[in-house]
Parts: sequence; structure tokens; C-alpha cells
Amino acid sequence: MNGEIVFTTTEDKVRLHGFYRHANKPSVATSEVGSVDAAIMIHGLGGNFYSSRLLTHFSQPLLELGISVVIVNTRGHDMINTSTWAGRAQSIGAALENVEDSKHDVSAWADFLTQQGHSNLLVFGHSLGAIKALYAQAHQPHPKIRSIIGLSATRLSYRQMLESPRGDVFRATFQHCLEQIKNGEGETPIHVPFPFPTWMTPACYLAKYGPDESFNWIKFIDKVDVPTLLLFGQRELDENPAFEGLRDELTVLRSGWNSLSIEEVREADHFYTSKFGEVENLINRWLTQ
Repeated sequence: MNGEIVFTTTEDKVRLHGFYRHANKPSVATSEVGSVDAAIMIHGLGGNFYSSRLLTHFSQPLLELGISVVIVNTRGHDMINTSTWAGRAQSIGAALENVEDSKHDVSAWADFLTQQGHSNLLVFGHSLGAIKALYAQAHQPHPKIRSIIGLSATRLSYRQMLESPRGDVFRATFQHCLEQIKNGEGETPIHVPFPFPTWMTPACYLAKYGPDESFNWIKFIDKVDVPTLLLFGQRELDENPAFEGLRDELTVLRSGWNSLSIEEVREADHFYTSKFGEVENLINRWLTQ
């Protein structure tokens, strides 16, 4: 796979790396504001630019449409990593990140693509990466970002998680995190069982899943002012606690504004196992309509 390792630096001085591939033909993908000529592709929780099969796969049909791609790291790549922050090595990663900072990461990668001569940008994110794409455009919109594709944007809803079949596990985990913070251990990663087993600091857990619901994209999707395609797997909507109650919300959103398109992929799980072809067809149709 031809391309080059590249880097960018965020406005708060975090150095991020990615893999850039330049399209060899003019773009045939269009949005409401013109031809899309480059895409930022963002990993999910604990992911990275160098190991995502999903992002690597979907970069190819974008290139075939004439869209250059940069598959990127955010500061939340891997569980814990050491990155340069303001000239000093510092531990960051999914277990430590404040999702709010993702708006700086998305903006920095949009600046990178602008410096390469691109002017109409697409942001393509999976899972937490889809939330980051929506959050960034809602709270710190970049003038060159003209469209968004989000695969499986998890619903970070405190209320829905409390009411889910495993609400007792969530309640106990949340209470444990509160106790850890009270004891001065809020920045020490712990193993959390809900909504899936992973490592996270108590402070990060409360910020991500707390009652403020700061990263529940349902609450800020109306601030996203560019054409947006959201895809979800049927199985994850049926079975995954992070999507509890979301299908009813999607029904409401489908009747909303015209710039938002929502598709459910039949029998697909969170990673679209064996469904890449169907997802690719939906994306191509939306980009070339």
C-alpha cells in the first residue's frame, strides 16, 4: 500500500502521526458544497492508524473516487501511549484522554490536508471516532470540512445506561469511580466492566459516561452544519448496551433536517464483519449522488 507516514501538531502542541495516501485522479464525489477531495479517517476507542482493518479497507474506495486520505491517530490512540506534548514526552491514550480535546486533533488534521492543497474535506470516523468527528464539527467547526461519514457512533447516554439490562453494573462502576476520585486516585487507570471491559481513569469514565452527557451526540447533532451520513449495524442496535434505545431516536432524526442521512446495515455488528461490501455501496451512493 503506497503512501507516507506524516505528522501534524495540534493547537495545544500535541504531535500526532498518520498515513497519507494521495489520489491519482480527480474527485468524482460531491457534496452540497462541491467536490470532496480528501478525507480524515479516525479510529475508535484504543485504535490507531496502523492497525485498523476497517479504516484501511474503506480508504481504498475513497481513493478510487479520487479522494485522498489520511488515516490518523488522535491523542486517544491505543490504550496508553507516549506522545510529545508541548515539547515533552507525556503519557496519553484512550485510558487517559478527554474526548473534548478531540476537536483540536480533528482541526489539526484538517489543517494538514489544507496544507497539501485540499479544500473540501470529509471526516470519516468509526465508533468513538465517529463521535469525535461530530463533536469537533459541532463545537469547533473547521471551514474546510464539508461532510462527515460516521460508522457506529456509540450513544454515550448516562440515562440510557442506567436503564439498560446491565444498569446495575453501570451504577456500581460509576460509584466506584466516584470513590476513587474522592480518594485522590482519579487519574489512575482502573479496569472497568461496562459498557465493555477496558482500562480507563475514573475521571475519564465520569466525563465520558456521566450525567452531563457531554458526548451524547444526539444532543449536539443539530449543531453539525455539513451533510452527514450515519451508518449503524442492525445487530449492534439490537444487542450492544452502548446503543440501547438508539433506534427510536434514529427514527426521529430521520424525519429531521435534510443534511442528515441515516442507514441501518442488515445483520451487521459493530465492526461490519462480512458486510464491508454493503457499507461500501452505501457510502459510494451517498458520495456520488
